[in-house]
Amino acid sequence: MRELKKTGTLYITGQIGSFLSFLLSQAGRKALIFYETDDEALLLREEIEFFSRKSAYIFPIYSDRVFEKEDEVKRTAFLHHLAMDTDFIGLYPCSAVGHNIISREMILDNAKAIHFGDTLFQEDLVRYLDDQGYEVAPLVREEGQYAKRGSIIDVFSSSSDRPVRIEFFGDEIYSIRFFDPLSQRSVKEIESYNLTSIKSLINSNTTIIDYIGEGMILVHKGFKHMEVALKETVNVPQFMEALQRKFFSNLSIDISGVQEDGGDMIEALSNDDLRHLFELRKAEIFNTLSEKMRTEWWDSPYLYLFASSPRQAERLHEIFQSYQITLPILKEINCPQKQKEWGIVVGPLRRGFRTHDIIFLTEEDIIGPKKRVMKKKWDGFDDFLNSFKDLAIGEWVVHIEHGIGIYQGITELKIEDCRKDFLVIEYQDRDKLYVPIDDLHLVQKFIGGEKYKPKIDKLGTQYWINTKRRVKKNVEDIAKELIELYAEREIAEGHQYPPEDELFKEMESRFEYEETEGQIQAIEDVLRDLKSSKPMDRVICGDVGFGKTEVALRASFKVVMDNKQVAILVPTTILAQQHYKNLHERFKDYPVNIDMLSRFRSKEEQKHIIEDVRRGKIDIVVGTHRILQKDLDFHDLGLLIVDEEHRFGVKHKEKLKNIKKNVDVLSLSATPIPRTLHMALSGIKDLSIINTPPLDRLAIKTYVVKFNDELIKKGILNELQRGGQVFFVHNYIHNIGVVQDHLMKLLDGARIAVAHGRMEGKQLEKIMLDFIDKKYDILLSTNIVESGLDISNVNTIFINNAHRMGLADLYQLRGRVGRSTKQAYAYLLVPKEEVLTKDSTLRLKIIEELTELGSGFHIANYDLEIRGAGNLLGKEQSGNVNLIGFELYCNMLEDAVKQMKNEAVPVEGEIVTEMNLPIDAYIPDSYIEDSTQKLLTYKRLSKVREESDLKDIEAELKDRFGDIPRPLSNLLKIISLKCFLSRVKIKKIEYADKHLILHVTDKTPVDMKRLLLLVKQKGKIKLLPDNRIIIYADTKAAELLEFTKNVLMELVTV
Repeated sequence: MRELKKTGTLYITGQIGSFLSFLLSQAGRKALIFYETDDEALLLREEIEFFSRKSAYIFPIYSDRVFEKEDEVKRTAFLHHLAMDTDFIGLYPCSAVGHNIISREMILDNAKAIHFGDTLFQEDLVRYLDDQGYEVAPLVREEGQYAKRGSIIDVFSSSSDRPVRIEFFGDEIYSIRFFDPLSQRSVKEIESYNLTSIKSLINSNTTIIDYIGEGMILVHKGFKHMEVALKETVNVPQFMEALQRKFFSNLSIDISGVQEDGGDMIEALSNDDLRHLFELRKAEIFNTLSEKMRTEWWDSPYLYLFASSPRQAERLHEIFQSYQITLPILKEINCPQKQKEWGIVVGPLRRGFRTHDIIFLTEEDIIGPKKRVMKKKWDGFDDFLNSFKDLAIGEWVVHIEHGIGIYQGITELKIEDCRKDFLVIEYQDRDKLYVPIDDLHLVQKFIGGEKYKPKIDKLGTQYWINTKRRVKKNVEDIAKELIELYAEREIAEGHQYPPEDELFKEMESRFEYEETEGQIQAIEDVLRDLKSSKPMDRVICGDVGFGKTEVALRASFKVVMDNKQVAILVPTTILAQQHYKNLHERFKDYPVNIDMLSRFRSKEEQKHIIEDVRRGKIDIVVGTHRILQKDLDFHDLGLLIVDEEHRFGVKHKEKLKNIKKNVDVLSLSATPIPRTLHMALSGIKDLSIINTPPLDRLAIKTYVVKFNDELIKKGILNELQRGGQVFFVHNYIHNIGVVQDHLMKLLDGARIAVAHGRMEGKQLEKIMLDFIDKKYDILLSTNIVESGLDISNVNTIFINNAHRMGLADLYQLRGRVGRSTKQAYAYLLVPKEEVLTKDSTLRLKIIEELTELGSGFHIANYDLEIRGAGNLLGKEQSGNVNLIGFELYCNMLEDAVKQMKNEAVPVEGEIVTEMNLPIDAYIPDSYIEDSTQKLLTYKRLSKVREESDLKDIEAELKDRFGDIPRPLSNLLKIISLKCFLSRVKIKKIEYADKHLILHVTDKTPVDMKRLLLLVKQKGKIKLLPDNRIIIYADTKAAELLEFTKNVLMELVTV
């Protein structure tokens, strides 16, 4: 690597790949790259951050977005870092070079640095945040938000990639710490933090030129190019002169590929030539690569191969090892520190490069582009709590003992001079039930099927008890049936497949997506099943596009390579066509014969296919229920794959049962199965759940924009010009024709098909198949495209009136595109004059940014998950779920399964002690103001059974809300005592007339000798025959807890 000069011009020629990013990361100087498109900027940022392990910043292009304000925050942050940081790499749009921006002075004047130990009035800090455009929020999750809670202020400045928690002791800053916006927990103490203004105060005379100092690196595509970009914005000659002066006083890197007189030159080659070579010789990729490494690249001191995941790195390591080339897996790149280094590095690099001394090869260079996955963050709460996250007043809740009612909030009541919080549930005839916070574990949010309205129960009647009894009987029948099926399979004998060979590993490595965690697990489960001697019967659950098909393809490949046949059964002709195309595409370089049986094959063709299957000439046959008919005889069937089994009729299911006895079976279900249900079924049904969405910000570029003919025309034409097709979703049948006419006028000559749910089945099927066969350019439809369609040639979707759709619908619809390695686009259209509600804005923002706010998608997908439960356990079960709510249903199923498998829960079950002590124990409003947060905290506290869990929650409360006030401290002590009492099986504890009354059970480990001694000695303790121990306690309320604990330590042996 050569040392870069301070000034002058450096020309980088050739198709440079990621060389520029690598060069800038090694330079250790302030750098500014002038970019043209969003995609180019995002790719460069990803590379620079990977190489340098530091943040790179993008100044967003000026555009007509609904969320322009967020872009303005990012622009201010960019300028703040450019002005303040010594080590900075930023990407600035060419189109904005002449644009007026905030002046450097204004950025510096409005910035505020805070340090540990500073004296600062909290009111002054709040005033500063208000003045500088920050918004108040209950939870700080995004840039530009702040929240104040007692002596704590949370704030997310645009100058940082993480929010901070500032804690005061009086008027002194006592602590500054970063916190995680998802879990809201502190992660790291820091000494100081910079706050910046997020107001867009434009100074009319300032441009980016005024920010360019000395000793910088400026990257561009030549002056001519800059001139063209600036034509419409500024007085070009004068401006270009000023820009050139800046370029000459710094190091100017020209990447136009054209070298002018003077200046140095570096030649870097992209790996596009290798990509073309490998495309032509797909079956010999690794052989060709190994040959190059042994010959023309042998003298190169540095050669790195980049893998997308540790699993892929291992796979590549093994493949090269089989060609006698050892490439160790490296933790980091040690160029130029080491004299020579070859190896495999795990990293998100998409494109490599080659210079005279360095070779960077990426997985995409070798086996074609891969799609990335978004690593899904887990926010540490379980679904049980998540169901409470969105609980609003007026929504349905289930009380396990009293039935379904309406949640009316939390209220504080004074009972015998003590203040406590109660959850209020309203039942029929306006009857109210006040649930003590201790009993919150008995309350669940009602989650039923889509649009189902439950019947509100009446307090004090048998109706709820009878309903529960009826559902319980049903659930026990299901559990019994499942256990019997499982036992039958345990004794059956199936075919045992050998371990995976090199050919299988090579086929795996050519998968065009990066595998998700859930997918890897599912693949491992299936391969383990195939290598076992028991017949497989596994269900793979996951949303459309979550990668179930690839799991099925790998299983098929393994089976075919062991000379057995595969049958893939699908419910519709369209799905058959799709699977057939996928199989052909994936296995085209391997010796696998594939055919399809459906009504789109003529009688004659069907006859030939049946004959070839019987003779073993066809390895994989895809088809609708046609493949279950008697005339189809397999030569040697090894694997049956059933897609969407719940969509087949009873007759077909019977035939399936006969085939299943000793053939391996893999079922695919496109509706997600919730974790609670998975837990209930573990051990009686082999389930693999893929719940990681294969998406990242680069996979589907999402724009929320005002309805705009020019933009729609441009978006559609761009897609058609690259040979793709477009979905246009308009969810109103009554005026879909008007939209069709409008699009016709806008796009002269475009072929538009209309599809909606009121069409006849065959007509709809024909339109869809014609669209798949590219006979139409645009499919204008209602949201029927959300279910099951997977067309890799469609990579642009427009969703009209997106503000009227729920999060789940938008998420599902947007998932219809981005199925290939092309960049996909989703445009969410909002009418020009429409004023968006707060909810709509939040939904559109989540979907555009694809942030997982807590568990937005969990909530949004409940309807789908319940559908999934119905598909797995039978349609009639959806009715039972609706009667008692989803959570209670899952609990019942889990108990029934345990009992039948002789893991029965002890009859008395867990004792949850009831406590009535005259002590103020609640969360004051002044401590947690937000009612949802307060309810969630109560719900978590009600689930505590271990002292260690309580300590965790206490630490979190201190971290997030500050010092714990006395009423809450009392509540925590009561819960601590309750944990102990439950453990020693004490049913109830109460205090009345200066006496403490303990209701013990036969299981309570009372030290009888000690008790009798105390009864004799002190006369203050009585033992009654109804299992009550009465203790005289003339104690102040504040000391009662300590007194109770001490008494118990004497009476009970633990």
